[in-house]
Amino acid sequence: MAEPGSELFEAIRRDYRDGDKLPSSLAARHHVSREEVRDALSTVLPLRPQPAGEDELRTYAQRLDALLEEDAARPPAERRPVFELYQDFARRTDRVRVSYRWVWEYLTARRPEPAADNRPSAPPAGPQPSTRPASSGTWASGVPVDMPSFITYLITHAAQHLTELEIEGSLPAAEGVELGMASLGEAAALINQALNELALAGRRNGLPWARMSLWADMPEEELAQQVRDYQHFMTL
Repeated sequence: MAEPGSELFEAIRRDYRDGDKLPSSLAARHHVSREEVRDALSTVLPLRPQPAGEDELRTYAQRLDALLEEDAARPPAERRPVFELYQDFARRTDRVRVSYRWVWEYLTARRPEPAADNRPSAPPAGPQPSTRPASSGTWASGVPVDMPSFITYLITHAAQHLTELEIEGSLPAAEGVELGMASLGEAAALINQALNELALAGRRNGLPWARMSLWADMPEEELAQQVRDYQHFMTL
């Protein structure tokens, strides 16, 4: 096995950096399995996207404020949830360089709670994280104590696979497909597992399939069946 820091481990990574990108080629060269090649390469930390600067954050804040004003003019029953506001914001913005969490915190910090119209709604200037007190019914309260870190682990390793993905257009079809599928397949499986785990946590906390299917951009019945199949497989 290619242990981190070993000569074999470094040789696999060096050959990968020098252009030998195919798992099958690296495995044959170093007389190891493709799984060992994958493990050696996946220890590389994922690259972080360039964060938005202060000017961009101010522009995002202005657009989100405009969305909140539009929404506030609607009858209460027609006001949109934060996720729909985020989708509208993303459609109006060429390249969104902030996370959904940032948008969610910005909007929830500025939007009055239902039936709390008498509460002061003027927020501090500029983007601020939500200052609401944490609810005692957090999503993690209904799952095993290691579940949040496990989901983080799944997403982190998916990002590592995607970071390592590089497909040269000049590669023959078979090699190009192998290279793409090796990275994308691993990342998709990990992300899908994280989605299933979160959906199970949502069900434990009373979230309806209809609401979660909106976030996952999947038909309700398809999501429900996928999660049930996953739960059945994991508890066999």
